[in-house]
Amino acid sequence: MSEIERKNSTLSCKLTKRPLGKILIDGDFIARQDLEKALEDQIHTNELLGEILVHIGVLEPMDLKVVLSIQKDLVFLEDAIKLAAGMHRLLGELLIQAKRITPEQLEYALQEQRQTGEKLGEALRRLQIISGEELDRLLAFQQHQDDPLRAVRLRLGQLLVATNQITEEQLQNALIQQKLSPRKKIGELLIEAGHVTPEQISLGLKLQHKLLTAALVTILSLSSPLSPIIEYSEASSSPEKTTAIETATAHATLNVLYQAPELIITQADILRGYIEVKSASRIEIRSNVFFFLRFNGLGEPFKEAYIRGFGRDVLVGPESNSIFLPDLRGFAAFELSYKFFLSKDAQPGTYSWPLEISAHPVMLA
Repeated sequence: MSEIERKNSTLSCKLTKRPLGKILIDGDFIARQDLEKALEDQIHTNELLGEILVHIGVLEPMDLKVVLSIQKDLVFLEDAIKLAAGMHRLLGELLIQAKRITPEQLEYALQEQRQTGEKLGEALRRLQIISGEELDRLLAFQQHQDDPLRAVRLRLGQLLVATNQITEEQLQNALIQQKLSPRKKIGELLIEAGHVTPEQISLGLKLQHKLLTAALVTILSLSSPLSPIIEYSEASSSPEKTTAIETATAHATLNVLYQAPELIITQADILRGYIEVKSASRIEIRSNVFFFLRFNGLGEPFKEAYIRGFGRDVLVGPESNSIFLPDLRGFAAFELSYKFFLSKDAQPGTYSWPLEISAHPVMLA
């Protein structure tokens, strides 16, 4: 079966387009709360999602047009990889751009690499920070970046044409000039020719970065992530592997790099019903197994809290709460923001920080 036939045979059971809202979030075009608001409005207006986002002023019409033009390319892995464009990026940079790892995780892997002499990708895979399939997909993405004849769709010149900043003829003339002056970038040549301004080039590069980020997130989401260690140990029938896991000393240590010491509640907070604190905690966790986090200490005048920074929102109530992070092991760092909802009896004043976080290894039987 040819590649085209394979794709056509799966159209009846797979999406033909990646959801627009997902692409916009992945590429940092809009905030999640903007998408939620637009989806609420859509229930009452029946307008297209993109039109609503433009109407409420959170998305540029030009950005919407380009995202829609690549929406179908973000369904199949092969098509998403072909969107690679721009200068060659290092593997670690690509993973951070896709928000797949943190800078701290990258530094941890680089330290390991310096000790072992292995390639960074192999270190990331050995430390189980990324899966082997994710590594293979990103290496394929890099190969397309290295081939200027294949990486066409999201190149700066094509984006400027797609957004009506320049004409196709102007782009072709600039490409001819670039052959005569290979050290000059296409943006420089277009500015020298008077076709665009530096501001237009800057906006084009930002658009390119967002689209590439969305493509990277798609590639990783279509790859198989790491399998949770619990599933592996339960399915394994090898006595040797089971013994090795059982005899290993599981540990998970949490280090608080920064913690806001207190909360100041004002009358305005009480009237609003909550107090929001951004970047209030920075923590790092080192573990040799997967782990879960436990939250304790929330009491009056706080009835519950939303915590952001773990890749998903965590709701914490007065009782002890725990979350399991199945895709993290080795080293992880988080910057956390909070939204504390206040009880009816809340009073203005200064309160000590109301939450404690601890890390606990997953104990395998």
